[in-house]
Amino acid sequence: MTNVFVDCTRVGDSIRCPGDEGFSDVVVFGRHARLRKDHPAIEVMGRLDELEALAEWGMQEVGGDVFSLVAALAIALNTYLATGDERWLKPIDDAVNRACGTDVKELGWFAPSSKATALLNLLRVKAREAERAVVKLVDDESLPRDKALSLTKALNQLNKLIAHLIYVSEPQIYK
Repeated sequence: MTNVFVDCTRVGDSIRCPGDEGFSDVVVFGRHARLRKDHPAIEVMGRLDELEALAEWGMQEVGGDVFSLVAALAIALNTYLATGDERWLKPIDDAVNRACGTDVKELGWFAPSSKATALLNLLRVKAREAERAVVKLVDDESLPRDKALSLTKALNQLNKLIAHLIYVSEPQIYK
């Protein structure tokens, strides 16, 4: 038996990895869990990974603190999902509170006016996908409901924050 990847082994002619049978061993809200790969907690982790990766791509593609902020917030949310430690939600609250001091001239449907706003819109969509996935955790009796609700609130606010960042960049607004 030899190691092939970080947590995989070669046994004879085959390679065996954790998760090969459709389950993942993860920590959710501070508790170890063995979950099917289609469990909502696994989906939320994946959605937050996508959000972070796209924000990092935005950092490389167009630069700017906005994309760094969204990447950092996605990491904070994924860490909260794993640990259940409320301190990881503070960056969301802080960012939303800072943004509340910036007026938006006009609301309505928007069309991105630049590559940066188009990428921000993609991040907004990914945040919404994560929010929709996390709602499924609220009714999972094996997980703490209050933690799932806190994560739902944080993702909703992240979505609103990203939309706000788009509006302040003055996209084309349709009513």
